[in-house]
Amino acid sequence: MTTRRDFLLAVGASALAPAALRAAERDDQRHNARREAPDDMNAPARTGLLKGVGIQMYMMRDEMKADLDGSLARVARLGYEEVEWWGSWGRTPAQLRSVLDGVGLRTPTQHVGSDALAPAALDATLDAAGTMGHRTVICAGMGAGYTDDADGWKRAAELLTAAGAKAAPLGIRVGYHNHAREFNKHGGVSALEIMMKASDPATVDFQLDCYWAFKGGQDPLAFLRAHKDRIAQLHLKDAAAAAPNAQVDLGKGIIDWRALISTGISQRVTNITLDMDDPADAWASAGSCRAYLRGLGY
Repeated sequence: MTTRRDFLLAVGASALAPAALRAAERDDQRHNARREAPDDMNAPARTGLLKGVGIQMYMMRDEMKADLDGSLARVARLGYEEVEWWGSWGRTPAQLRSVLDGVGLRTPTQHVGSDALAPAALDATLDAAGTMGHRTVICAGMGAGYTDDADGWKRAAELLTAAGAKAAPLGIRVGYHNHAREFNKHGGVSALEIMMKASDPATVDFQLDCYWAFKGGQDPLAFLRAHKDRIAQLHLKDAAAAAPNAQVDLGKGIIDWRALISTGISQRVTNITLDMDDPADAWASAGSCRAYLRGLGY
């Protein structure tokens, strides 16, 4: 099975916007920032920093391959306000942005491979982010050369910091999304905490995947509380009670989403995003999970 990390490492930044569009896209990004304010300021999920509920489009990859436009429209009809972007789908960022605007979806965050943040690719990555309206470009996993030891994870933090410094003047932040391996210890400290300590908090955020934190031996709620100043987004997928704790729809597992989401919002979490890797029926899971979150008030 090809994972999202494998796909991102393979495609790199090959389908990003040309540099000639940069100035116009920056203006468009600033103009549309006001549009991203939530419509219903009285709803429980709209208090504090949270702007909406999102879905990671890797989860809908097969559906997007079959019908990109129709899939995005259906996501919006299910009640999602945001999508976390993944892939290029043979279209330019401007074309994709047009489809998203047409169905009323924001895309404040994006997943990329670590190669998209390398100096040779970074300008194109940020150009595309400006066109799409991304507020944070999130590395979905580090490639070879970064993950073997503590020094490698420190180099990963340096990559994020350098990219974040270049993105900041454009109104864009850089982030990192964990899997289970980021909780492996190096000298008694987890890889994720090494990255947090070695990266610049002024420009670099972290997206806590609560399921993978659990699979990595963590209490995701305790980890969220311990790192409240660095975690700006949450990824949501539940864990079945029985080993091997397979991914299940929200509310059908053992993770305390009410506590996690409310705690995150009380800290600095701005985006909560459904992200199941291989659901048996992606549309059924997307609908079930949106209904569950609506029942919690989001």
